[in-house]
Amino acid sequence: MNIDHQTTSSTRTEIVYIINSLHPGGAEIGMRRLLSGLDPEKYNVTVLALDDHSVDFTDRIPSWVRIVDLRLRSGIGVSALRELCSSVRTADVIVGSLYHSSMIARLCRVIRPTATIATWQHANLFESDIRRFTYRWTASISDTILADSGSVAEMLVSDLGLSRDCIHTVPIAGIDLDEYTLKTHREADQITVGTVGRLTEQKNHKAILDIAERLLGSNIQFEIAGDGELYEEIQAEIEERRLTNVTLHGFVDDAPAFLKSLDIYLQPSHWEGLCITVLEAMAVGLPVVGSDVGGIERNVEQGTSGYLYSSNDVDGFVSAIKTLAEDPERRHRFGERGREIVKDGFTRKILVDEFEAAIGTGQEQ
Repeated sequence: MNIDHQTTSSTRTEIVYIINSLHPGGAEIGMRRLLSGLDPEKYNVTVLALDDHSVDFTDRIPSWVRIVDLRLRSGIGVSALRELCSSVRTADVIVGSLYHSSMIARLCRVIRPTATIATWQHANLFESDIRRFTYRWTASISDTILADSGSVAEMLVSDLGLSRDCIHTVPIAGIDLDEYTLKTHREADQITVGTVGRLTEQKNHKAILDIAERLLGSNIQFEIAGDGELYEEIQAEIEERRLTNVTLHGFVDDAPAFLKSLDIYLQPSHWEGLCITVLEAMAVGLPVVGSDVGGIERNVEQGTSGYLYSSNDVDGFVSAIKTLAEDPERRHRFGERGREIVKDGFTRKILVDEFEAAIGTGQEQ
């Protein structure tokens, strides 16, 4: 299915960006922000979604980008193969994001041997040993591997044994600080703690409900934004445990506005890559209470912009939330430091500059 976006002349660098689907998620949002920062006078971009897309999401991708939904879940048909081959046959750069898309991008070497193959790695863990093995076994096909955070880059070297020469750290957050106005922290009768993300085991919503149960009867309210496979299970548990201090919102369209409504950001994930939502919360000026994993540990300064604990340390999370809830000046100080961290390392300009350097089209080339 060809979604009605356009391309222009072939004198520009041709990028084919392969991604699993086009729904809100860290990799997808990072791609959209990257494309919004690329110069349309310099690039032609075709996005190939392996299966499915959200119209609301694709409408936010720049209009000069051509978007194709291959719908592979329905089967690998002739039309999908024809579209894939046609798109990559003239590509200068082929990008793969997320596991299946990265594998397909590498296989495209057969169709377009001269293209630069750039594949993303977004997390510190693989879902299975088979994925880990095949990713490592095919890694040499990629000209460059785009690690979305420093912690992911370290994992690729230490755990997979890949050479640092083929890895380029490209912070995928791509935050436009103009969209994230700074929160003003004041004394308040009610303190709101919130989190944003897919409702999956990775995000550890069980710990959030345990924390909320411990704080029932206090002036602290919990707001959970996101959709996913565990939505009904989490909602049922909220009702069964009578957690009147927890609201499950589902997907929120305006993340900056939701974040600004909070006083404290909570992210007790079991594992993470970069974790864009934590950086977005820091951009708004929220103190972070989170787990000491992946990009959360790397980007949240302990005792300066937030508090970090192991992912199941409910006692630690509760203590930190109480400390911050009682001290608006500390929340303000931590929030200001968090925003500085984002400004120094996670803006859209940094994302675009590092991506262009990785694929060999930046100013330094």
